[in-house]
Amino acid sequence: MKKNILRIFLFFLISIVSFAASFRIEKLDIEANLQKDGSMVVSEAVTYDIDEINGVYFDIDAKGFGELEYIQVFEDDSTGGFKEVDSSNYEVSVSDELYRIKLYSKNHNNRRTFKFVYKLPEAITVYDDVAQFNRKMVGQEWQQGINYITAKVIIPVSASYDNSNILVFGHGPLTGEVDKEGNTVVYKLNNYYPGDFLEAHILMEPEIFSEYNKSKIVHKDMKQKLLDMEAKLADEANAERDKAIRQQEMINKVFEKPGLIFGVLSSIWGALMYYIHVIFKRKNKVKNSVGKYLRELPDNSSPALVGGFMTNSINDNEILATIVDLVRRKVLTLENSDKNSIIMLTGSTENLSAQEKAIVDIYINDFGDGKSLDLKSFGFFQKVPMSVARKFEKWRAMVQSEMNRKNLTYQGLGCLGVIFFAFFPMIFTFAGLVIGMITGNKMFLLIVVMGIILFVSGAKARYPRKELAEAKDKWQAFKNFLSDYSQLEEAKITSVHLWEQYFVYAVALGVSEKVVKAYKKALDMGVINDVQGVNSLAYSPIFNPMFSRSFSNLNGMVSRTNSGASSAIASSRRSSSSGGGGGFSSRSSGGGGSRGGGGAF
Repeated sequence: MKKNILRIFLFFLISIVSFAASFRIEKLDIEANLQKDGSMVVSEAVTYDIDEINGVYFDIDAKGFGELEYIQVFEDDSTGGFKEVDSSNYEVSVSDELYRIKLYSKNHNNRRTFKFVYKLPEAITVYDDVAQFNRKMVGQEWQQGINYITAKVIIPVSASYDNSNILVFGHGPLTGEVDKEGNTVVYKLNNYYPGDFLEAHILMEPEIFSEYNKSKIVHKDMKQKLLDMEAKLADEANAERDKAIRQQEMINKVFEKPGLIFGVLSSIWGALMYYIHVIFKRKNKVKNSVGKYLRELPDNSSPALVGGFMTNSINDNEILATIVDLVRRKVLTLENSDKNSIIMLTGSTENLSAQEKAIVDIYINDFGDGKSLDLKSFGFFQKVPMSVARKFEKWRAMVQSEMNRKNLTYQGLGCLGVIFFAFFPMIFTFAGLVIGMITGNKMFLLIVVMGIILFVSGAKARYPRKELAEAKDKWQAFKNFLSDYSQLEEAKITSVHLWEQYFVYAVALGVSEKVVKAYKKALDMGVINDVQGVNSLAYSPIFNPMFSRSFSNLNGMVSRTNSGASSAIASSRRSSSSGGGGGFSSRSSGGGGSRGGGGAF
């Protein structure tokens, strides 16, 4: 007893004085064996790629599944198998039916696998017409991401059983997949990120669970209701995939038939601009409220927000402008050598906005090593991990949310307007086809084209809200000022710091090259001075030769990573509504187990 107390005390002391645990989770292999009485025996093997840890912990969420009947802990041995861990080397605590296993196992620069075996007594719910298994096999509380996850649920039937009677569904990230292999349901998910989950939902014949406690049978028919729920979830997930696929197909077509795509888009754009100008643009119209030029920043909006509502998109320029702004504020630093261009985290991120922290996390932590990033390290054909692609989507959602909150958005047609612009294009199209077939005159096909253009114009017609119209007018005046060399010369801007701030927004507004040319001209004329009155670039984090050489590499890095993130979302597998297998749906079907997770210390 004294030895056990001393061992625990030593581990506790080591965990305090040592550095924070450093590790990655390579894979998680789960095998769940359903029993005929409705219970389930689960084995979860977690493989760690370790720099240094004092031990690991593992959480089991048993809420709604009954009190655990037993827990066993194993660790890998030199033979490639597993050996059971002595109970004195781990602790089990319980709070609100959440079991936490804390295993003391100090490791350094190696790979270890730990296996946790337990039994849940109430894994199955039996109704009159169906038996349901619904559990989050991987919870949301893992401390680190997991590269590869495989979860197998074994049904207590023979290998010759007709598994078409087993309907399987998966929920979680849209890149997950579920399939049936005989009497085993296999779930797979790569690039799990903390906060995600992997949920299994399986519908089976009630007769399979012949030893189930008959007093616990829920006497109602639930099968069709559960299938309807899964069909709805699958439709939502597939709609999200379709959107990503359409965006990717549009990009591909631009490269395949640029002339045709340009011509079609130009025609549609011209028609849309005409209708917007005649019908909608006059509402909330603001024209030169501050004059053609505005020499000062209109407000303190972030460059990503400005680029978003000025260009009606949130893409490369907004990311690039955010990074350049962090360089200007000396949170990040760009360095250039003969071989490498490196961006380093050199300042505090404590006071950054959520949007800015997200960009630092993506480029310094995910693409970099936590401290810096070699801008040439991401190749043109290199894939962006799905976990990082989702971070790009979340960052865009943050920017869009701010635009919505500040009413920097457009107002579309009302109900009557939609009906009007849907009815007349149909008349045009129908008349063009009918008259063209009757007369044989191909000229009438132009009426069909006119009907299509009219429909698209009506669908996309919109006018800016008052807040957006006023903001765009002011920022357009500022953009005019940045774009006009004569105005920049006349302003005689002497402060390097003000030029740096202007350059950040010039990137977001797409006129950075003009600002750079104007700056160089002002520098040659001796207009610009640093804080000590000396004509020099030494104190500028942006306008110096090193930044100039690195900027093109930074621009290329942003373009490749952002494009790769869009491709990753578009390539995920479609969801199934029939129960035959397929991709995951992103929303939950209501299963328990969401608090499950693990990590190290």
